[in-house]
Order: sequence, then structure tokens, then C-alpha cells
Amino acid sequence: MKDLISTARVISTADIQEVVGPHGQFLVPCVTSDTCGAEAISAGLVNMPPGKVARAHYHAHSETIVVCTRGHAATLIGPDLVPHEHGPGEFLYVPPGVVHVAVNLSDTDDVVALDIRTDPKFSEDLILTPEFDEAAAEVAARLRRERAAA
Repeated sequence: MKDLISTARVISTADIQEVVGPHGQFLVPCVTSDTCGAEAISAGLVNMPPGKVARAHYHAHSETIVVCTRGHAATLIGPDLVPHEHGPGEFLYVPPGVVHVAVNLSDTDDVVALDIRTDPKFSEDLILTPEFDEAAAEVAARLRRERAAA
């Protein structure tokens, strides 16, 4: 049996280099199989600059939880790109195999979110779905216009 105490680990975002994921998101993958030997889960930060729209994608086998910590985002869900708005302290669950697109709703403020996935590599099962990108950009623009008018 593994010595669980000796395998516990604190990982600082300052020790992990930010990368750009295949979906165009700025990621800091902190808890992964590579950083600490995670076997069934991963976690990292997502940093979205103002006005950012990620590339449409899904995770083939992984469940995802997004916890917004700063800013206001919308995640467009499914082939109809239904917007689910979320802000600080709110959790969003995305099942495996569901197309989604993250959108920063602000033209001036960043969004920072914690992503938790059942993929220990963090983005190993990410599949791009470029056929949704144009429609996602249109939905994002509409949401920003509606938010500005409110």
C-alpha cells in the first residue's frame, strides 16, 4: 500500500509554466499525472483575457468542473451552444463528450477559473470541434451586446 502521506503534495501556480491548450485557453496545469502522479483527476487554472472566446471542443472521456474565481464567463453547451453564465463562486459541470466553448463576457476584465477534470493528463482527451467556432463567436458577440445594454 502506498504511503499516502509521503505522496501528498502542495503545488504552487508559481512553479508551473502557463501553456496554451489546443482550445486556445491559457492554462496552468497544476495537479496532473506529470506534476504529482495523479491517477484519475487533474486541476489547473484557466486565465481568459478580456473578450476571449475559446475554440469549441469536448473531452471524450472526462467530466469537467469549472469554478469561476474572478470575472464573468459564459460556457456555451452542446450543439445548440446554449449559454450558461457563471461568475465568482459558481460551479459548472460538463459531462464527457459534450461540446462546449468558454467565453469571457467582459471586454475589460480577465476571467480566472479553476478547471477540475477526470483526465489525469488535464487535456489528453480534448477533441476540437471547429465546425462550432463561427456560431460560438456569434453567440459570444450577442451575449456581450446584451450584457452591455443591460
